[in-house]
Amino acid sequence: MSTWMTRGSGRTRSGVLVLLGVVVLAALGLVVSGCQSNGAPAEGSTVSTSQPIDTITVTGTGKATVMPDEAVVSVAVENDADTAGAALDANSKQMQKVLDGLKAVGIKQDQIETSNVVVYPNRRYDQQTGQETLVGYRASNSVTVTMTDMTQVPVVYKAATEAGANNISGPSWQLSDDNQAVNQALAKAFENALSKAQALATAAGVKVGDVMVMNEGSSSTPPIIYGTREMAGAKAADSVTPPPMNPTNIDVTATVTATYRLQR
Repeated sequence: MSTWMTRGSGRTRSGVLVLLGVVVLAALGLVVSGCQSNGAPAEGSTVSTSQPIDTITVTGTGKATVMPDEAVVSVAVENDADTAGAALDANSKQMQKVLDGLKAVGIKQDQIETSNVVVYPNRRYDQQTGQETLVGYRASNSVTVTMTDMTQVPVVYKAATEAGANNISGPSWQLSDDNQAVNQALAKAFENALSKAQALATAAGVKVGDVMVMNEGSSSTPPIIYGTREMAGAKAADSVTPPPMNPTNIDVTATVTATYRLQR
């Protein structure tokens, strides 16, 4: 019995060796069949190659100059009193008169937005003793008025001051969200980027191809602000001459970074 098992094991090892030899020869045959005699890929075979793509990346700038189509004015009322409650009560009543005065000259509710309401203690500092003394409380209520009709700007100053506003600042000239100046600046920035790419390509003896990547860098519309301020506690004026207003141009700048394919 033991002699038969030894012979069987020998036959099994021989069969395994023969099978491994067949697999190795088959693998070698596949490698040879995938290439032509000159070492080039045979027809139907796949060879992966990685070659860098010739590109150029440039940044262009553009500017559009337009007149503002929005003006924002900040209108505030400040009141002092011995207690916080008294200061807030007086402030609320006076601000309501200001809001009524603005609406009376054609300012709509959706043009007015409350921006800040605050009540805080007023303290006086004594330099000799280094002590602070509570002298009362101040309440302040601020609203912003946004206008698309520039003729309303001086009217708002007049109406708000006559109604009791004692802290007015602005206007801030700006562009609305749907203003086309930003798009104009971006278009000029792209033209500038393309011009740079073509100049560099010509110098290198190549041509500019398709855009591969393009990114908007930035755009800016710096606000122009003029301001005036009345002292807190000033009484409502009987008649106020509207201040002259002269909207000025706004420069909108933009940058575009673009990557182009180069053609030889």
